[in-house]
Amino acid sequence: MKKYIQILMIVALLFTYSCNYLDIVPDETATEEDAFADRYAAERYLYSCYAFIPQEANVFYMLGSTGDWATLMEVASMQGNYSPSNLSYYTFWSSFYGGIKRCYILLDNIDGVPRMDEETKELYKAEARFLLAYFHFFLLKAYGPIPIIEKNFAMDTPNSDYPGRRIFDECVKWISDMYDMAYMDLPERQATTYYGRATRATAKAMKAKLWLYTASPLFNGNGEFYADELKDPETGTPLMPLQYDQSKWEKAYTYALEAVNEAHSAGISLYMGNPDPGSGNYPYPSDVNQWRARMNFVDRANTNELIFADTRNDGFYGYQNNAAPREASGGNAWQNVAPTLEAVKRFYTERGLPIDEDPAYFSEGDYFQLGQYEGQTTCNLHLHREPRFYAWISFHNGWYELMRGNDKRIRTLFRKNDVHGKQSYGRNYSMTGYLAKKGVHPGYNANGSIINYPFPIMRLAELYLIVAEAAVETNNLSVAIEYLDKVRVRSGVPKVETAWEGVATLNQVKLRQIVHQERGIELFMEGHSLWDHKRWKTAHLYVGSNPKGLNVDGVTDAEFFREAEVLVGWKFASPKNYLLPIPQKDVDVNAKLSQNPGY
Repeated sequence: MKKYIQILMIVALLFTYSCNYLDIVPDETATEEDAFADRYAAERYLYSCYAFIPQEANVFYMLGSTGDWATLMEVASMQGNYSPSNLSYYTFWSSFYGGIKRCYILLDNIDGVPRMDEETKELYKAEARFLLAYFHFFLLKAYGPIPIIEKNFAMDTPNSDYPGRRIFDECVKWISDMYDMAYMDLPERQATTYYGRATRATAKAMKAKLWLYTASPLFNGNGEFYADELKDPETGTPLMPLQYDQSKWEKAYTYALEAVNEAHSAGISLYMGNPDPGSGNYPYPSDVNQWRARMNFVDRANTNELIFADTRNDGFYGYQNNAAPREASGGNAWQNVAPTLEAVKRFYTERGLPIDEDPAYFSEGDYFQLGQYEGQTTCNLHLHREPRFYAWISFHNGWYELMRGNDKRIRTLFRKNDVHGKQSYGRNYSMTGYLAKKGVHPGYNANGSIINYPFPIMRLAELYLIVAEAAVETNNLSVAIEYLDKVRVRSGVPKVETAWEGVATLNQVKLRQIVHQERGIELFMEGHSLWDHKRWKTAHLYVGSNPKGLNVDGVTDAEFFREAEVLVGWKFASPKNYLLPIPQKDVDVNAKLSQNPGY
């Protein structure tokens, strides 16, 4: 993947509100005739359909809307503070239905584009169908049962003709079938100049993810939450499946294996790059396993791991500037992306075990006792951890690999009066005493040098973990271990059976725990955590109260290295917040729409 391009941004603002969720019209051209006047206009219109994909690397989206386990001062306080009339960052409903309308406009008009060959027309149709499936799936995981839109509605359509919410399993079948239809005319690979557009592997992988969610506890026989609520307002029919269906896990397993085969056929493989300390460009991290973790998707020239990616550039207020440590002399680094103590504890020990299950690791009472990391004082919690911890977590007296003057890595120092400490700042400081390094290129320079790269929406490691999770739930335990090990070995973590030998029996319950923790580690800061904990019905355990960090008001080591509550107002009411509210204005105009429970 030697080149990539940015998907053209035709829409000025992705998450704007429309007057109705089907009333979004193309705003980049005067008429549909202009939008499809020639093949160049049609291509721009296709890109405008892609523009509705959320910018996963946008730090405000990642932390404000999908809730990875890190804090950001501007948005963390909004967790749980939303309602049907005050949606905060949760504008998926209007945005995705706007994207859906665009896709149908393309499907209705593409055949009339002059001097466009039929093969290209069929490709654009396939990409539009893929996006229809993707947008509907995103709505499904956020809201549960949704209206399925099967055509372009005219602007003067009466409110009474708008569709209501379909039964959840009907939604799943429609989306799954749409992925299949798109697959038939998608290419095995896109040309390097069209990197970021859908391929056959993309369709297969996203279909597997659809069924992973469908089979998960939130949506599969969840009578605990939805037995007496969430019904069709006209018929009283339950919209959620109230009986558990094991066959959904079987389908998730089958489709995930199909997706793996498709990805391998397309040349997609785990990133296995090697550091080159002698090159003088990016000599750190010099450890091969840390390098592979840090670079697996930011090494845009050499990674073959991405199945679907967002190729929009990281902006001035984007992720890298927000995650990097500040400079004493100024610059654009604001050190806002602060992993919580829960995220820090989640990473394995060097033996590949959870810190509280490794018999050779420090006891909980000794986590914050002082120790030495490469000659400098830190706490025991930061010692003897797996390579991904050191690749992705910046801690006190740990290394942060980036360009800073003549230095290509720096020590981060987070006590109150230290260079990266709270000092007298009212904002732009780490609220937990940690920073995230994942997603920040080692070539980053706070004086304006941001190295852009495609941000993963789906990469092969995630697909392997989908196989592993579905294999656990279908009792194919040897397959689950096989696919877990693919991810662990690349990360420099001992294989599952090696790590757990003599510690625990690898039965279905234990392997389920391992898969869940592996997802939390491998996909850290990629926008998956809250979605995963929602579908597992465990979100209330993690975001129902304020997170923990270190004491950033501590001046000395003894004061700094102790657990402290981060006052950001995290809230999560169960079962209410497991689904998002439908915008009140849409419920008001469409009597067929029932609001989600609790709102």
